[in-house]
Amino acid sequence: MIKKSVLALILLLNLTACSNKEVKKVEPASKESLGIEDKKKSSKDDTSASELQKYETSIYDYFDTITSFTAYCKNEDEYNKYKELVESEMAKYHKLFNNYDSYKDINNITTINEKAGKEKVKVDQSIIDLIKEGKKWYKETDGDINIAYGRVLQIWSDYREEGLNNKDKARLPKDEELDEASKHKNIDAIEIDENEKTVYISDPDVQIDIGGIGKGYATELIKRDLIKNGLKSGLLSVGGDVAIIGNNPKKGVDNFKIAIKDPSLSEKNPYAAIVSVKDTSVVTSGDYERFYEVDGKRYHHIIDPKTNYPSTNFKSVSVILDDIGQADALSTALFIKDLDEGKKLLEKFKAEAMWIDKDNKVYKSAGWDKFDVSDEN
Repeated sequence: MIKKSVLALILLLNLTACSNKEVKKVEPASKESLGIEDKKKSSKDDTSASELQKYETSIYDYFDTITSFTAYCKNEDEYNKYKELVESEMAKYHKLFNNYDSYKDINNITTINEKAGKEKVKVDQSIIDLIKEGKKWYKETDGDINIAYGRVLQIWSDYREEGLNNKDKARLPKDEELDEASKHKNIDAIEIDENEKTVYISDPDVQIDIGGIGKGYATELIKRDLIKNGLKSGLLSVGGDVAIIGNNPKKGVDNFKIAIKDPSLSEKNPYAAIVSVKDTSVVTSGDYERFYEVDGKRYHHIIDPKTNYPSTNFKSVSVILDDIGQADALSTALFIKDLDEGKKLLEKFKAEAMWIDKDNKVYKSAGWDKFDVSDEN
């Protein structure tokens, strides 16, 4: 499924692992605990924070990762409405944006890849929009994010899986194999016909991989649907990429605290930072979750198209930006680019970021510290 390593642990929300069919009610937000007085409602939809309770669930079936959904609602029926929306939308985009698996009666990214050089594939509009987004990020990042880079990414995925299954026989791809595959990454080979709603790959050896943008893009679509359907306060965490809707309704809290994992995987200091945020998103790209080792050296999944090897500039890059789809793509690009190039790209999107390099040195954008509350915890 979609391959991208990110991890942000949610504090104060107790996001526990529940069955994908189980809803967990957490600490009812009573008037006493919130310190909110009774007030007349201005409308039927104006529910005071004193009436809200926290519910959460975890879903394991989609995007090759764990999805945690937490929301503050009046009751479980209201929460279930939003939970069912999340599950149905996750299932939909998991199938449509999948570049590993096929599904009966569904044309998805895998279908397009299988038909490369053979025929046009009629697809859902969301796939066309996703591919257009991929083409946009190719230009924005000077090719560091390239959805046409699938052949090289598949080689690394295959070797990584082989190495994880049999660590004694873990090995690296041959340079010749990578060089040959990298000849087929022309993004212009991916042709879109907006009128016919088709996608065609003119080079039969080009393969689409949307791992750098797909999960975040889908999460943003789902977040917008939740807001459109009335959700005022909640968090949607897909593989650790966290979309924050509204604010924390607890008295005196307002913001949600999101902990960013230390890429050194230190047990003594598990978090590199803790940020206090609301109505935005927090995304981290790192080298510490999806990797394998060869001769004691770690080889992760974020591949630099300039070298065909895992990028070595940083251990992790975290981004704060309202649109989680953009944050997802941006964190990947900043992980690949050097610090100066990354800062220029970051300024263009008016985002904030924190970089941790291979020597564990931390770099922050100018506005990062206004969110960082690490010293307060």
